[in-house]
Amino acid sequence: MKAASMLTFILAILVPLATLFITGAACNNVATMKRDDACHKSCDMKPEWYKLCQDTLRPAPDTAEVTLYALMATRQANLKYGDTVNTINQMLGAGNLPSKEREAVSHCKGKYGEAAALMASIAKQLDGCDFTRGRQEYIDVQVAIGSCQDGLWSFQYMPLALVNAAASLYVLP
Repeated sequence: MKAASMLTFILAILVPLATLFITGAACNNVATMKRDDACHKSCDMKPEWYKLCQDTLRPAPDTAEVTLYALMATRQANLKYGDTVNTINQMLGAGNLPSKEREAVSHCKGKYGEAAALMASIAKQLDGCDFTRGRQEYIDVQVAIGSCQDGLWSFQYMPLALVNAAASLYVLP
């Protein structure tokens, strides 16, 4: 799955999924639903996001707590963030970026670091049935990725700009 598609999916699905379980006091009080229903509810009936949701959640049971689906998507996002940071490190390590591009790429490295730390925190919270900060942290992830996109605005020709373009299209409700 392409990083841009995964970022779009993560940002599009996780905040709506979070609203389904954020009010639960314990995991046994969290909504249980079919994978298909979770994808329909969280993807606003956008066919491309629905397909990504189905692909991402395919290993999950057909019926599960919404937290399981969110945890799977969160972990998948963190893997993609790691891949993106590796790409950034290669770009920075090559030593051939002009100073303004280097600055923008370095900024993205920091923002992806923030996003990865937030996703790791969310995963830990979901594992512990703690839903107090997750929704805000999902929003903070979107802000971090959006900040990277803003920094790359003048450098649309860079592959890193393409990775972020899809994520910047998601507007929080």
